[in-house]
Amino acid sequence: MQGYSISIDLTAHENTTLNVENPELIDAAYIWELDDYKAKIEIKGKQKGETDLVVTDHETGESATIKVKVTEYPMPRLAVKQPKGNIFDTMNFYLYNEDSKSINSNSLSVVCDSIVWTVDEINNSFRVFEHEGVGNRLTLEWGHCFKYPGEYKTNLTAWKDNKVIFRHQLAVTITDEKDFLEYNWKDITKNSSAWSTYADVLKSGPNLMTTYGLCGTVPYTEVRVFNGNMTQSYQLYDYFCKLYSVPTYEDNRDKMWQLYDELFSEQKVYPSAYPVAIWVTERVNIVLLLLDDNTGYSNYVVYAEPNRQ
Repeated sequence: MQGYSISIDLTAHENTTLNVENPELIDAAYIWELDDYKAKIEIKGKQKGETDLVVTDHETGESATIKVKVTEYPMPRLAVKQPKGNIFDTMNFYLYNEDSKSINSNSLSVVCDSIVWTVDEINNSFRVFEHEGVGNRLTLEWGHCFKYPGEYKTNLTAWKDNKVIFRHQLAVTITDEKDFLEYNWKDITKNSSAWSTYADVLKSGPNLMTTYGLCGTVPYTEVRVFNGNMTQSYQLYDYFCKLYSVPTYEDNRDKMWQLYDELFSEQKVYPSAYPVAIWVTERVNIVLLLLDDNTGYSNYVVYAEPNRQ
């Protein structure tokens, strides 16, 4: 089998050689012991296939041919703990062997150079295995949050010498069934003491963080760009346009102030912030706000409350 070794005992002289017909398939070593002409041949499978191994004892002139068949290494498969989740849920992926044996990084390093995890229509990849010089790096389990609903095809691909040698595909379903992102309004009964960030091993962006709380009796959620820079307003705007469509309201300054007051509660967290764009859906009112926090640069937040109409 690929990555595994076997030993063959024999009686031969020290001056014995091995000739492998196809050295890409196996490594073979002759080990001779002085006592009673005992010797052995160690064979390690590298790639799937069949080859001849010719053993020649130059003291006697005798030779023998050993037929070697290397079977395919059981490559790890891709699995997920829950095949369906909501946007911003952590989808936990992991590797497993069909024969339930543990996954050995040393054996993998013989079979392939790297194994990567990808998702169709999302750029970038995540390396779950990589052979690095004399060492190996193996990740058996990882989490990823999808920020848009849809049917996603995820792929586990093994590479050897810049060629694909194995691929396993797994589909997951991501929905948008909660009131707003990962939250249901009925579950918000107190103020959060922290911001939540989300696993994104593919670096697919945007890198969002959220928090929640109560303004009086009205639940709310905030969304910001983690480590936001000068493009944060565009990242927030583009994300919610893609998630919900273009804003319901995006007009002159006076009308936006009026709509902001009409659509959101009197207890809203940011009563003096400027409303850049407003989205109105069946379950939630969302506003992109420009904050005046006297920091000298623009700071943006998305603020959401239940649609009370």
